[in-house]
Order: sequence, then structure tokens, then C-alpha cells
Amino acid sequence: MDGAQLVKEWLDSLHERGRSQHTLDAYRRALDHFTAWNQTVYGESFDPGRIIPRDVEDWIICQRKDETAAPSTVNQRLVALSGFYQWVHGRGLVKNNPTAEAGSVRLDKRQPKGLDERDLRRLLRAVYAGSNLRDIAMVELLVGTGLRVGELLALKVGDLTVKSHTGKVVVRMGKHGGYREIPLTLEVRKALKAYLDRHPQKDNPEALVWTSPRGALSTRSAVLRMLEKYATAATIAPFGPHALRHTFASQYLKANPGDLRGLAALLGHASLNTVMIYTEPSMDDLEKRMQRVQASSGV
Repeated sequence: MDGAQLVKEWLDSLHERGRSQHTLDAYRRALDHFTAWNQTVYGESFDPGRIIPRDVEDWIICQRKDETAAPSTVNQRLVALSGFYQWVHGRGLVKNNPTAEAGSVRLDKRQPKGLDERDLRRLLRAVYAGSNLRDIAMVELLVGTGLRVGELLALKVGDLTVKSHTGKVVVRMGKHGGYREIPLTLEVRKALKAYLDRHPQKDNPEALVWTSPRGALSTRSAVLRMLEKYATAATIAPFGPHALRHTFASQYLKANPGDLRGLAALLGHASLNTVMIYTEPSMDDLEKRMQRVQASSGV
């Protein structure tokens, strides 16, 4: 059985189904890694029908012990190999799927990376210094609501309610099709009002909120470039829009300790388990706690 040809046919089928080139390249590298390992261990070309579950387990162990590959890397490769075997098994080209019982490598718990208070202040100062009303409103909204970048870009004028004493943003199609409403703080309302007052279609509820001289702002890369510009101006490390979602979540729990249900509703998560990561202490938190233990013990 020509393994290389089958891998090519599988990748071609994914391409026809609309998978991105980035995903296809990652899957190809993963299968290349497995076939190279197979060649090293057995001294023979990759034959999908000869692979057994023990091979998959040994491959995973090799990556972790001999290559010291990160758990996320091992898991990504396993996803590719599993996808390939689901395809060949579904077509009846192999009798068994050797990846069926393979478990992913457990990831270390990590607190999501957001901006600390100092960097957030420096960012906001840089954004306001730029005097671009759209950028100010966009950053204030991300920091003040935790919107995903896709939700941000999909907003229409009618999704925003901005009044002197109240306001909200409506996310009509969040992740997995979820609908939610998020109250707006005073600072966010002020920034949005200043921007919307000059919006060329402010009276059209169906108009997209974010515009540029070339039309509607609709790409994630445009938001990323904007944030990179202000990160440079603020002399802080570059970050993506998701970091501002984490920043919002951390600030919310700091102001409302233990309110995981409220945070989950605002972020658009159906499960409390998803927002539990924000309760994990950072290394700085643990160091401070250890110092308090030492101080209290008098050692």
C-alpha cells in the first residue's frame, strides 16, 4: 500500500472541502514526521495497513522523551495522523484504525496571557495620543467587554446602544451561534459615542461599525496591525486581540471575585469550566503567597 500517495489523496480531499493552506501544511508536516519515524524504526516505507496501536504510542513517547517536543506539538501531530486514519479506515483501505485509542498529551495548566495593569495603562495612553476615534473606540470596547475579534468585526451600528447613563453591545452570532448582550461602562460609552457621532452611516442600523478610508474594516489582520502599532508606541511587548479578552476577564474577576457565572455569560461561554482558567494563580501570585508563608513562620 503506497502510504505517500494516500497521504496526498487525503490532503487533496481536505483541500476540496475548503481546509486552509495553513492547516494542510501543518498536517503534511505531521504525517512527514510520522513516516520518517516509521522509516527510522522499521527501515521500510510507510504502509498504513501495517501500523499498529503500539506504533502510535511509541511515536508519541519518542516525541516527548527523545525530542522533548511540547505537548501541544505532539497533540497537533496526533490530530493529523488520526484524521488520516479516519479517512483511510472509512474508505475500507485499512482493517483497523491504530489511532482510535491514542490519547492526547495532557497540557500544563497555564493562566491566559493578558496585559497587566501597567501595560494596559501604557497602551491606553498611546491609543488616546494617536487621536484616532475609531481606534480608541475599538480598543476601549475590546478591553471593556472581552469581545472576540470576529464578534468585534461583525458588529453593526444597530448592535450598539449608547446613552449617557446606560449602554450595551449585542453579539448576535457569537461562537457556536450564541447570542448575548454585554453592558457598557462609562469609558466605553464615551469612546463609542465620539466615534459613532462621526460615522458616515450612523443612522443606518445595518451598517458595519468599523470603517476605514478604503471601506469597512473586516479582517483580523487589520486589527492585529493596529494593536501592534500601539504596542510599539507604548513600548510594550506585541500582543493580539485575544490578549485583551484575557485582560477583561482578569479585571472582571479582580473586581468581582468568584463570579464565574457572570464572567461566562459576558464572554459567551456555555461552561463554567472554560472560565476556571482565570482563577489559576500566576507564578507571581504563588511567589507572593510563598513569601507570606515565610513571613508568617518567622523563618
